[in-house]
Amino acid sequence: MPKRATNAVPTIPDSELDVLKALWNRGQGTVRELLEAIRSAGRDWSYATVATLLDRLESKGLVASDRSELAFVYRPLITEQEVCQRRIRGLVEKLYHGEPGLLVMHLLKTHPLGPDQALQIRAMLDQMAREDPAARPRISQGGPEV
Repeated sequence: MPKRATNAVPTIPDSELDVLKALWNRGQGTVRELLEAIRSAGRDWSYATVATLLDRLESKGLVASDRSELAFVYRPLITEQEVCQRRIRGLVEKLYHGEPGLLVMHLLKTHPLGPDQALQIRAMLDQMAREDPAARPRISQGGPEV
């Protein structure tokens, strides 16, 4: 079983992410089982495509396989939460100059919230402001204030 690299962060293209999603939903699976799940989600992939993507994920240390049976059984070594955090961190770095507040403001302006979500976010922001308002950078619409 390959070890997951802790300091190197492998990229996960959308095709590999689709395979990981099928694994997260099932917990584990053979190539054929994952192929069925992926096809039911709307992808018309071949067995060989899924097998290749699983090999790539395994070489990156993101999945492991049990090769003791005729059909290899794969399981994820990375959680959905870890992948989300990595992708959001990359998005913030690449598009928002490392300023997560700019991403939050963009989302709030372009994706309307329901009243309950708005209250939850307001409560979270109020709590953050009470904790240590001086330690947080001020963010303007165009970017961080200097």
